[in-house]
Amino acid sequence: MKNFFAVWIIILSTSVLVACQTTGSTDSSNIPDSQKEQSQSKAADINMRLGVTYLQSGDYESALEKLKKSLRQDPNLATAHNAIGLLYQTLEENTLAEKHFKKAVQLEPKYSEAQNNLGVFLCQQGRYEDAEQHFLAAIKNPLYHSRAHALENAGLCANKIPDFTLAEDYFRKALQINPNLSKSLLKMADLKYQNIDYLQARAYIQRYHSVAQWTPKALLLGIKIESKLGDKDAVSSYILLLESQFPDSNEVLQVKNGNY
Repeated sequence: MKNFFAVWIIILSTSVLVACQTTGSTDSSNIPDSQKEQSQSKAADINMRLGVTYLQSGDYESALEKLKKSLRQDPNLATAHNAIGLLYQTLEENTLAEKHFKKAVQLEPKYSEAQNNLGVFLCQQGRYEDAEQHFLAAIKNPLYHSRAHALENAGLCANKIPDFTLAEDYFRKALQINPNLSKSLLKMADLKYQNIDYLQARAYIQRYHSVAQWTPKALLLGIKIESKLGDKDAVSSYILLLESQFPDSNEVLQVKNGNY
């Protein structure tokens, strides 16, 4: 699944807990119900973590097996619903992805990672207003460590509507929290260029380059900005970078055809 949004699974430790094994048989009838439920809950968490590990490594078949098992053991484990939602989204099983993302936020409305992921999913489906509500739900939690990325995602989604004023507002808020968000910086450079504010566009593209590697798209935008500002040396420098680093890109063809 290729997209420009930041999605989040779960931050896990590198080690996965394993259940202790004991010798001899155990009479399950003597185990209190509360202890059985606790054991099931722990097993569900272990399988969820294993599923996430498989998902991150690209072993989708094993991931699906472990995540399904986790949900059989604990149907109300929000983290498992979020993870299997991401898996189904990756597999383009959109109905199932939406079902599990919604279940995750229904179970835990303050689960910001799942709110963000549901927002990304809905935005990719073109359901922009619904997506925005979930991004806002994600950032409402002051303890959410990725509020800047959720704001950036809201900006990227607003940009697709297109509502450029709203997009700029979200990008600004994202950059107030994290000034080094490369996607927000590049989008702000583009928005300022579109608004004929070329000096601000230059400032944002320079900030972008200070935190990210050049891409063909970013270099072409730099060429356009400096062309409007009349800085021929800067234009030549950007063109040289574009042609040397990305000789086979469509952006090189655009420049050769004078489309900038």
